[in-house]
Amino acid sequence: MAISYNTGSLKSSDITATTSDASVGQRPDRRRIFNFGDRVAELAPEESPFFVYLSQVAKAPTDDPVFRYLENRNKVNFTDRSLLLAADVNGGSAVTAGSSYSFTVDTAGGAAVEYLLKGMVVAVNSVDDANGIGQVIVRVDSAVTHGSSSSSFTGKIIDVSNSGVSGYNVLTDDDNAQIIGTSFEEGSGSPDVFSSELEDGFGYTQIFKTAAEMTNTAYATRYRGYADEWSRIWADKLREHKIDIERAMLFGQKARQGGIQYTEGLVGHILKNVNPQTTDTTDFSYSSGSSYYRSVTATGFTYDRLLSDLEVLFDPARGGASDKLVLCSLPVITFFNKLGDGNFLYESLQAGTTAVTPFRQNMSSREGAFGHSIMVIDTIHGRLNLVKEPLFRGIASGYMLMADMSQVSYRPLVGNGINRDTQVMTNVQSADEDLRKDMILTEAGLEVTLSESHALYNLEGS
Repeated sequence: MAISYNTGSLKSSDITATTSDASVGQRPDRRRIFNFGDRVAELAPEESPFFVYLSQVAKAPTDDPVFRYLENRNKVNFTDRSLLLAADVNGGSAVTAGSSYSFTVDTAGGAAVEYLLKGMVVAVNSVDDANGIGQVIVRVDSAVTHGSSSSSFTGKIIDVSNSGVSGYNVLTDDDNAQIIGTSFEEGSGSPDVFSSELEDGFGYTQIFKTAAEMTNTAYATRYRGYADEWSRIWADKLREHKIDIERAMLFGQKARQGGIQYTEGLVGHILKNVNPQTTDTTDFSYSSGSSYYRSVTATGFTYDRLLSDLEVLFDPARGGASDKLVLCSLPVITFFNKLGDGNFLYESLQAGTTAVTPFRQNMSSREGAFGHSIMVIDTIHGRLNLVKEPLFRGIASGYMLMADMSQVSYRPLVGNGINRDTQVMTNVQSADEDLRKDMILTEAGLEVTLSESHALYNLEGS
């Protein structure tokens, strides 16, 4: 039988496409190129879920094999905007409302507070003990001088509260503070301005090639079991090609050597920009440009642990979407489905009870739009969409990858009227060869932005 497929915008009178064919036509005998980018993702979607999602919802063509992108990683956490006193105020003596003093402040990381401007109002937590909280309200009353590790200004004390607490009016080094707005007098001019720059990055497209070859003698032979041997070969080769791309988009590392480019995979990106959590109970800590990684024992991975992690991972102040695509190895997806005594989601129950976890209602299964079975976990912080990733095997058999699909893009090379997304090139054999050779080619890369919106778990013993 003649093998055919949908050629998209490419028209040919001697190619007949059917919805059931997933291979290239046997005719014509001249060399042709067939666009195949959209249809290759439809083949066995359960074998390459990440590539399927990328090609269906995160495709962004590039006209340069070295593609550039911008990241809006704002230096200001507008939800928080907290800072610390970097030195005692008034030499450690009491401050009074209406008086002005010199202030030196920094961030928790020991850097200048570059977004601090004249006119901002700061609440300083002077005391926090069993007797209550002392709070001092300060207006930044002068231009702010920013150094390499701190910022300094003249601040006017607006109010001093809770005089019943010892030390309520004493401001000392490392006291916590938070910006609580701005305040200006009637008829005043415009305030000073702080702005942050976008950060830029780059990635590479990678050229993927897979070929199928058959002698013309074999091509003319009718075989038992599978009469159309060429069709069988092409079905296998298309799957092989797609899975090769899946592996690169997961595990690849960005590099360029000897004229060959290698794209970056999401797991590879995380491992290169890792912010590791060293124990089962260590909380995720935010670091700009760093992804989250946790190696955790199966017994240590509890619902309480997960919620604490998601509190940081889904923090709206740091960008990213409110749901994640969670690619799980087969043992990990099995682990999640083993709910009950001593397993996931059970921790909140007291030891010795026989009750079933109360969190079961937060979990559901559904069919995804692209041929996958999805297990959904809804939490107060965000939604997790768990999908099996068959390529997580061997050293990756305990992997669970939380991918923010709003921060990854599939970048096929498309420019000057040429589309280098997945395509089939027919009859690429030499002119004097008595055989048929076709080739599948894809030139594309993966773009990963906002590293801190992604996380990788390695569940030991899952």
